[in-house]
Amino acid sequence: MALLRLALLLLLGAAAVASCYSPKQPACAFSCADDGLCPSGYSCGTDGVCHRDDGQGTCNIAPQVDAGLDAGGDGGD
Repeated sequence: MALLRLALLLLLGAAAVASCYSPKQPACAFSCADDGLCPSGYSCGTDGVCHRDDGQGTCNIAPQVDAGLDAGGDGGD
C-alpha cells in the first residue's frame, strides 16, 4: 500500500510540474532573412526578423536583411 501511495504522489508531482511549464515567447528573436520561415505564432517582417502575430512586446533587434555583395568587392572572381 505504501508503494502505491508513493507512486501516486510521484505521478501527481510530475503532473503539477508539467502543468506549470510555460516557455517565454519573445516579441522577436529569430531571423527569417534567408528563407522567410518563422516558428508557429510568428510572421516574417520586412526587416527579416520573425515578429509575434499578436503584436505583444517590443522588438529591439537590428534588421537582418542581406545587403548582398560588398560595394567594393570583386564578386568572388
